[in-house]
Amino acid sequence: MQLKFDANQEYQIQAIEAVADLFDGQPRIEATLSVASGTGFAVSNRLDLDDISLLENLRAVQRRNGIGPDDSLKYIEEIIETAAGEKTARFANFSVEMETGTGKTYVYLRTALELFRRYGLRKFIVVVPSVAVREGVLKTLQVMEQHLLELYGNPPYRYYVYDSGKLSQVRQFAMSAGVEIMVMTIDAFNKAANVIRQSTDRLQGETPIHLVQAARPVLILDEPQNMESEKRVAALAALDPLFALRYSATHRNPYNLVLWTVRFALMVFFSVVMLFNWMNT
Repeated sequence: MQLKFDANQEYQIQAIEAVADLFDGQPRIEATLSVASGTGFAVSNRLDLDDISLLENLRAVQRRNGIGPDDSLKYIEEIIETAAGEKTARFANFSVEMETGTGKTYVYLRTALELFRRYGLRKFIVVVPSVAVREGVLKTLQVMEQHLLELYGNPPYRYYVYDSGKLSQVRQFAMSAGVEIMVMTIDAFNKAANVIRQSTDRLQGETPIHLVQAARPVLILDEPQNMESEKRVAALAALDPLFALRYSATHRNPYNLVLWTVRFALMVFFSVVMLFNWMNT
């Protein structure tokens, strides 16, 4: 039995477009293998828009979705270690508030392929708070695979869970010209002792996290309220992302909110309450 997905749910399309339209004016970047300092070669994401253009796009999306426009872009900024030494990682964060049951995982996976279709962004890391959530995302990717291939015209994409025992995946993540979707728990890279932070003979002496940095990944944060500690924020910055997309029903810090959705069942509940009150007046 094959599951059928409805690709035309209005609130899901609205969520996908809210993120994709943030980068209006960005030219589509074709895959180019370039030299990355200290790590050999990588096919990297790139964003050509300046802060002023990004803020203008953000405010336009917010006005369209009934959200008060922000005065400035919200960034995370941290000093990180790279193959070439210390640098400042600075990346914008954008939040999508989606109630439980509205298809959050479906939306952000489709959003990744929409960003590839429009702009050529191709390196994505889905960061999750636990192994249970990680397995749920992997299952969703498996059951959605054919649907996404048909919807986006068979894009060259791979998905997988980060496995410290299969570090060749990290090299492929950096060098692949296709869409790479790597799913990781925050605990896989938030400690100095994590394998991803250690140089290894399995990668000819390279450090896996340096390969990830070279790809300038887009982070997709699932339940980011679980990643707000100082240590976990520093771990996210250590990946040197291009930007981060934050998806949750309960944001602690809703950086640059672009959309919020209301669960249909909740709307029905309030409608029933209103009807009951009206009938009893």
